Amino acid sequence: MLKVAIKFLILFFLLVTFQLNAQPGIKGGIAISGLQSSTEDFTQFLGYEVSWVQHGTSNPLFGLQLGLFYTVKFSDALSFQPELYFVQKGYQFDQTPLYNTNYSLRINYLELPVLLEYYLPLDWGFNPAIIAGPFAALKLSSDKQIKISNEEISGNVSSVNNLDYGLVFGINTEFAAWDGELIFDLRINWGFANIMTQPDEFISISDDAGTVKTRTATLMTGYRFNLDW
Repeated sequence: MLKVAIKFLILFFLLVTFQLNAQPGIKGGIAISGLQSSTEDFTQFLGYEVSWVQHGTSNPLFGLQLGLFYTVKFSDALSFQPELYFVQKGYQFDQTPLYNTNYSLRINYLELPVLLEYYLPLDWGFNPAIIAGPFAALKLSSDKQIKISNEEISGNVSSVNNLDYGLVFGINTEFAAWDGELIFDLRINWGFANIMTQPDEFISISDDAGTVKTRTATLMTGYRFNLDW
């Protein structure tokens, strides 16, 4: 079912690009992500492997965000911009001073933001804009890596749900370059979905396991091709 949904998203993205006479482009950059837990305890989702490590230092995970987009301009001030990305999100915990231990969770998603882009009426020689809109993401994989001194343990994490969704908001700017535009993009992804469920094999230690949601900042650069369809 997941593979069918992924194929449908890619096909839909490509078909709409041609039907709307849109201008396609590519973007790539760094995703800096974390996970927000309502209980500040990940043990019920990640197991006792993380129960003591999580009380050390929590750090964001640095990952990649790469993909395609297309732009449909409604006017000089407003455009519609669906996007399709491969993005890496997650979190990591460190207990370095005493135990030299690191636990990292990396989740790979196929993400579909659907954005509106408003160009600010400024005569600066480039085009700054505000971007905002919803996103939905399908999980491709979720893996853990535990480093204890010189040993490494890795494996799949079954507690991560298949779907994430939320809002995107940010700013970008465009410069005319060659026959298109060079783009610089800074944005925040604010997840609304609870992305974790306690596995059946785990022993419940609380009546309320709480919720876990994604928080991501991305910095990307890209290029839009101005094509005459």
